[in-house]
Amino acid sequence: MKNQLILSKLIARPVRFSLALAGLMMLAIAASSSSGQVLPPSSLPYGYSYQEWSAKWWQWNLGQNTNHVELVGYPGICEGPASRVAFLAGAPGSITVTRHVIILAGTPLFFTILSAEADNTGCPMTSFTADELAAQAAGNWSFVTATTCSIDGVAVAGLENPTNTIYNVVSPPFSYTTAEHGNYLPVYNGVTCIPGGTTIYPAVADGVYLMLSPLSPGKHTIHFVGEVGPGGIYLTQDITYDITVLPF
Repeated sequence: MKNQLILSKLIARPVRFSLALAGLMMLAIAASSSSGQVLPPSSLPYGYSYQEWSAKWWQWNLGQNTNHVELVGYPGICEGPASRVAFLAGAPGSITVTRHVIILAGTPLFFTILSAEADNTGCPMTSFTADELAAQAAGNWSFVTATTCSIDGVAVAGLENPTNTIYNVVSPPFSYTTAEHGNYLPVYNGVTCIPGGTTIYPAVADGVYLMLSPLSPGKHTIHFVGEVGPGGIYLTQDITYDITVLPF
């Protein structure tokens, strides 16, 4: 069984950590720039809870073809406001990186600053229940020491304590299907016995996520950092997205 702190192994069991409307009221806690605002978890943004969005983010992330990793992805929802939401990718292990991406105006963005996922994949497979996997992900999440984010230079408030922030959510149990080619599991987790195109269930994730309302056309910057390591930092993800928003 492996757990993951986005795309890296952590602590006792391998845990994946990563770097997950109309008429909604924006809380004062939300960061705002010239446009995009952080939508509070209580708002059911675009018809889904943060918990549900986190599961969809991980399904997309774990189903990626590692030969052609997407920095911007979509949840596969066919219609309605939720179909416009785009996901920003995390990164494997400790990393400092700046990414340049282009999106269309009217695109909400959902991403994880850092998150831990656990499931039963391994050689051999394990058989933990969804509740047991959630406990393992939560245990690994307790080692996270910092999560921060700024949008166009404005800090998102309420992220100071990764385990108590309102943006820390646990996903419902979810399934994911590995890519036929560029299977995520052997590349990032060393799990070579599970072929591409395999559906895995259950999986559970615990982490900090943000949903942003659409950014205005033009240039924007999102910068987020996650750190792991009581007694000394041993994993840092420092990711900057330079985003060009094209008008309709």
